Amino acid sequence: MSLLRPNGLARTSVRFRPASFAGSFVALLFAAMLVTMCGVFMESGIRAHATPERYADTPLLVSGPDKVSKRLGKGEGRYTESAPLPERTRIDAGLAGRIAAVPGVGSVIPDLTFPAQTERAVVDGHGWSSAPLAGTREGTAPGAGEVVLTAAAAGSTKVGDTVRATTPGGEVALRVSGVVPGRGAHLYVSDTDAQRLAGHPGTVTAIGVLPADGADTGKVAGDVRAALAGTGAKVSTGDDRGAAEYRDFGNTKEMFTAIGGTLGGIVLMVAIFVVAGATALSVGQRRRDIALLRAVGATPWQIRRMIATETGLVSLVAGVVGVLPGTLLARWWFSAMDDRGLVAHGVTLSVGWIPMVVAIGAGTLTALGAGLLAARRSAKIKPTEALGDAAVERVFVGWIRLVLGLGALGGGIAVTRIALNATGDDAIAAAGGVIMLFMLAIGLLGPILAHVCVSVFGWVGSLFGTTGQLAFDNARANSRRLASAITPIALAVAFAATLSFMFAAEDHHASVQSRDAITADRVLAGPGFVPQTTARVAATPGVASVTSVLNTSVVVVRDGGLQKQSAQGIGGTAQDLATTLDLGVREGSTDALRPGAPQPAGGAVALDREVASALHGKVGKPVSMWLGDGTPIDPVVVAIYDRGLGTAGVTLPRAAVAGHVETALDTRLLVRFAPGADVRAADAALTGLTQRHPGASVQDRAAYATQVDKDRETNKWLNYIMLVILAGFATIAAINTMAVTTAARNRELGLMRMIGSTHGQVRAVLRREAIMVGVIGLGLGMSVALATLVPFNKGSFDTATPYVPVQLCLAISAAALLLAPLTVAPVARRLLRPAPIDAVGAKE
Repeated sequence: MSLLRPNGLARTSVRFRPASFAGSFVALLFAAMLVTMCGVFMESGIRAHATPERYADTPLLVSGPDKVSKRLGKGEGRYTESAPLPERTRIDAGLAGRIAAVPGVGSVIPDLTFPAQTERAVVDGHGWSSAPLAGTREGTAPGAGEVVLTAAAAGSTKVGDTVRATTPGGEVALRVSGVVPGRGAHLYVSDTDAQRLAGHPGTVTAIGVLPADGADTGKVAGDVRAALAGTGAKVSTGDDRGAAEYRDFGNTKEMFTAIGGTLGGIVLMVAIFVVAGATALSVGQRRRDIALLRAVGATPWQIRRMIATETGLVSLVAGVVGVLPGTLLARWWFSAMDDRGLVAHGVTLSVGWIPMVVAIGAGTLTALGAGLLAARRSAKIKPTEALGDAAVERVFVGWIRLVLGLGALGGGIAVTRIALNATGDDAIAAAGGVIMLFMLAIGLLGPILAHVCVSVFGWVGSLFGTTGQLAFDNARANSRRLASAITPIALAVAFAATLSFMFAAEDHHASVQSRDAITADRVLAGPGFVPQTTARVAATPGVASVTSVLNTSVVVVRDGGLQKQSAQGIGGTAQDLATTLDLGVREGSTDALRPGAPQPAGGAVALDREVASALHGKVGKPVSMWLGDGTPIDPVVVAIYDRGLGTAGVTLPRAAVAGHVETALDTRLLVRFAPGADVRAADAALTGLTQRHPGASVQDRAAYATQVDKDRETNKWLNYIMLVILAGFATIAAINTMAVTTAARNRELGLMRMIGSTHGQVRAVLRREAIMVGVIGLGLGMSVALATLVPFNKGSFDTATPYVPVQLCLAISAAALLLAPLTVAPVARRLLRPAPIDAVGAKE
């Protein structure tokens, strides 16, 4: 007998008793939807491409490397890890001659791109020879000290006007020699001026290659690659040109892959819990049907085949229906991230068939496995004992489930002990295992835990009169049914509390560290300041010292791979860094980071405590890392500090990073006033200096801290979207389970009414049971959350005390306690409408 053969009994059961499968269908539908969404993001991260804009008319593009790679591991376990470079890399301008010598190359156009600020806006600057790359083929080349503006950059500026521009090479006054059409806001200077203003002499951003008439683009691309072998240059065609054009493309790919992988893994784990629980509940509610079939001669194989066919039909339909809203949800989230500037320009969402197949297949396999396991005992029991066994609910679970549950519980306890003794990344990694193991234990041992919890704490309900006693006795006798409602509530509470408290703790500690770190009297923030601006600020009457901060990132080896780490370059005139930026040094000294200070061999670096732990960095010892453009360095650790979350994880001298970033412009200038300074006059002078920089501002430390907290809202939004997805899924599962379990009690409630119970008494019993379910689910969920949060906070913030916002904790607790009563109430009202005799005689 094959599972592929038609099974009329299964089809009839699904067709004429759809209510029995409603819970499974809803759980499978939402599981397929969320797994599809995460799969779409994973596929988009793998297949992400960006449509070129500036280089749209350039068939071939030569640019610098966009990632760094390293061989890790030992012996046969060696593997290669890669990570996108945080900064755009440049290439030697001399490669243009080598490319021009390749047969089939018609013309070579070096492109030098650099950021520039006029008094009106922030624009892109270029050398005039690269104007054709952006579709600009009109106008006369600017001479020395002249500039040609595109219409978008010119605005009301006319030919003959003088434009003051701030560039990485300094501030310069340029005469407008022309205004031309073109895509985007750009300014063009002579090639000689471009080399000086870009701040990277002898290099270019990219080289555009136009094949000769009649030449095959693919063959020319291969020949150019061969000619540039060993130089590290990358030859791009098609949409790969967009990846080279947009610096944030690698970050977007990494973000999509992280969402699809990390969130998708958690969603899949939660989906397994939810789907397995709903399917097992659906099968368990039909114990009498299965027992009757066994009593009339059905074999165990026929029972299993019927269950497999039923769950297969339901899961396939739910999966097919769920993939469409999952795709739409992915599109909505992508659009929301794009609106907030989290997606690189030109990147699109990739929607393929693989995530859909995975979502349908995962749901079907989980449902099949859960259904067959749930029917295992009913299928094996002797026909003569089947009906009697179905009439009594068993408290204990099967031996296999018991062993697995105890193993998960013991593993969770063991991992918790390991996590409490670990530090840094080890403690954070262990925290993830804690929540999964404890949730697995709750799912497997649910009936036993429910029976124990009701026996220990349920007596409180008996203090509330006859209805309380009845609710207590009913709950204790039906602990398996109770467990099916407790588990999803515990799941929802555990994930909601863990994730929300994690995000709240990170935001809280980052805000505190940021506020404590800024000790300057004023902060100048804007799109970028050149060293000349720093010098002018330092020369302002009333200013004692100024510290410039150049934001960048480095790549380090941690957690068995390559990861991007926030970094900052420190410059300026402050002799004591703590007077403007107090990093909270716990070991060593930051004196070597000061401009002009003696440097150890290999350079100096200061590390945040958590980063130092991950890199095994110690004061006086070198650590390995890559700068933003992929340059490897081995600086000596001179200090370890505590406030990296609010500032940056890695701190280097500005001179060490300035030549390895795309834009060597400082994002912050921290100003300390001299004792007795005229603050009002100094503020006026600083405000006058910032007027040359569009979007720049002068703020005191309190206003700046508030602005930083506001800027952090984007990351908070992304985190809380993930929280809503996970906690919302678990909550829907809890509502679904409780509604289904309550709806299946029509006969039981009818019997209660036939022996004299009033509508109010029946509702009171259900309400007390629901409250009991909420209390137990809340207790189990909060216990799991606490076991997870303690090692997480210890590893992340060096404190074993979790940060728990009182209002957030009360909101989660209230939601958990009210969820069950509010779900049960409308179902109970519907069940109490028929006459008692009709309810008792109705089919299940």
